[in-house]
Amino acid sequence: MKTWFTTVKYAPNPDREEYFGIGLIMVSPESGAVKVRFSRERVKRINHALGITKSSLFESAMQQAEGLAKSSEPLDVKHLEYLSVYENGVIRYTFPKPLIIAQESPDVSDAELMDQRFDRLYQKLISDKLENSVRSSKGLALATAFRRMAKKDVVFTSHLDIDYSFDSIEFQTDILFPDIAVDYIGGNGAIYCANFIDLGVQEKTLQKNIAETLLARNFLASLFDAEHAKYGSQYKIILDKEQAESNYARQALHSLKFALEKEPHNLVVVPDVHELMDSVLEEVKAKNVEPFSKWIRKHPPKAFHQR
Repeated sequence: MKTWFTTVKYAPNPDREEYFGIGLIMVSPESGAVKVRFSRERVKRINHALGITKSSLFESAMQQAEGLAKSSEPLDVKHLEYLSVYENGVIRYTFPKPLIIAQESPDVSDAELMDQRFDRLYQKLISDKLENSVRSSKGLALATAFRRMAKKDVVFTSHLDIDYSFDSIEFQTDILFPDIAVDYIGGNGAIYCANFIDLGVQEKTLQKNIAETLLARNFLASLFDAEHAKYGSQYKIILDKEQAESNYARQALHSLKFALEKEPHNLVVVPDVHELMDSVLEEVKAKNVEPFSKWIRKHPPKAFHQR
């Protein structure tokens, strides 16, 4: 798979031609995938070292750069070439370079390969020893492996919806709800769902992920828990054991436990994806859980009928 990457550099004083790497952009012409990441922490350290105060010009340039991945216009190699030639302010883009990503395993998708290579390049070209981004993303790897295996398992998918997004056909015409996903969900009178949480991310990202998980739980509870209280809904947050026991994740784990203090979530720490799949399948079979998307069509919440 051939991809192209561009490093994004910060020029605090363009006249002095001093450049600091603060971001990385990667595009795949084959799939149309785009990955963009910037280090605001590194910018802060550079500004502090050079005695530079906040600049509205720089902030505007950064917001524009960070928005490249969300642009309605697809970001491609020619656009990166254009940016490298014509952007000469405090933010500079290097000319895009090709990168061949070899397929190392048939079980790893092109998207996962691109994620792995992007992380390696970012650590090599942008991050430094002070950045939290060098943390291992064991939790993310565990979730990816689980979803990949679960989607291939016919028995498993007959009980649960894997990687379920609430911005789906059941809700989009009736309820305004953000595009929040859970890793698996099912419903048979009680809602049965779970989400993997990666402790190796920035604190702000972790808080966002926790908040979205709780929002999804509260949303479901508002629709079903009162009506089906006798069934006892189940909500699980799953963590990777190695990550949860690591020193770097100690504060993240504390934040997660604090957020769940008054929430009816079960915190599950697992060492192995296969073991997790077996235990989940055993539970959903015992509870006769069926995929949420199928179940909700037969049991729409009362709120839907009152519209």
